[in-house]
Amino acid sequence: MQRKISLSPLLVSVAILVAGAACGNAGATKSETVDGVEWNITVNKVVEFNDTAVGVGTDYSYTVADTARVNALLKDVPHCGNVTIGWTVPGPEGSIWLVAYDNEPLLSEKVKVTKVSYIPSCYGGFQVAFRFPDAEKWAAITAGNIGQRLAVIVNGQLMSAPQVNTEITSGHCSVSLPEDAIHKFLPGIDIEKLR
Repeated sequence: MQRKISLSPLLVSVAILVAGAACGNAGATKSETVDGVEWNITVNKVVEFNDTAVGVGTDYSYTVADTARVNALLKDVPHCGNVTIGWTVPGPEGSIWLVAYDNEPLLSEKVKVTKVSYIPSCYGGFQVAFRFPDAEKWAAITAGNIGQRLAVIVNGQLMSAPQVNTEITSGHCSVSLPEDAIHKFLPGIDIEKLR
């Protein structure tokens, strides 16, 4: 069942973080260096989408069970051809976010994954760090979008749409992954070693 939410809980659930920063208590964090894994990352500007007539929008929280019903409603909702509407990776408690974003990416780069951390208090539990090769471009994008949301897409899968709170000059970024998605995005990682 959907429920209307304020923007802040959505933004707390997943965040763009400087590598090494974490949700919750850093003392509980276990990390492993990742070698040989590259991801294609695309970053797009998020746009607001709400159709009050059918009760579908990006400021609602959904469960995985809601997706079929919402997808059926979206078929009848007209939207601009230059916007994609998609679902994020589900969280461990079954929450999932509907996100609308511009089709024209702000940034599209191949990145090397550097580290995966298990953070029990963080959304999804697993935080995966990487660095954009063009740190200056990432800094300009984050500086120009403070207070706005950006869709982070990994290998074609929408991962999250966090709010940018500050300019990130280091090129670092991270995404949260639920446990059932770890092996799809990080083959060879021993989850039990991280616990």
